[in-house]
Amino acid sequence: MNRMIVVGSPRMFGRSATLAQQLFDACIEDCPDDGVTLASVASLDIEPCMGCGVCGQQRNDAVPGTDEDPDGLRRIDYSCPKEDDMADVAEALDAADELLVVCPLYFAGPPSQMKALIDRLMPYYHSDLRRGALRPAALHVIGEGGGAAGWQPLADILASALRCAGFELQTVLDWTGRISEDGEILDDADEYPYELGEDED
Repeated sequence: MNRMIVVGSPRMFGRSATLAQQLFDACIEDCPDDGVTLASVASLDIEPCMGCGVCGQQRNDAVPGTDEDPDGLRRIDYSCPKEDDMADVAEALDAADELLVVCPLYFAGPPSQMKALIDRLMPYYHSDLRRGALRPAALHVIGEGGGAAGWQPLADILASALRCAGFELQTVLDWTGRISEDGEILDDADEYPYELGEDED
């Protein structure tokens, strides 16, 4: 089993980073034979998507169900003209059997650095991974509280993009107001099941 933890905070040592490190350590301790990768947007160079369309033009045209594509899914190598860390992120995503996303809530959505990573999943849109067996994903929402919209808009943005990359957001853990500024966990998260609306597929 390979797990990947993506940290969506631009801060190196904030609440999100602290929780992500605890999740990473728990994976190592509880499942020492499994692989785990930690990727934080605070330490990655990921440029924003420019909507150039190159990833769509480089789509793999293998015919589903043939020797070139035995799973019946049109797959692509991650192709983007930008030369930054996103190719490494995509490689880790492809190897992951399970995904954990730890992300703060900024005005009901992700921080701009995390939104850049989400938008750069566009090459996966040109595959059919979302129509195959989906791998599980969970979202850990971090915040101080007070946002009227709650975590739903963030979860919807993330779920739609992750589905293109072959993941299904199944669980949202709301840590809002439950982690102190210095990273101390004050209470357990509220846990909610998440279901992607049919109109978002």
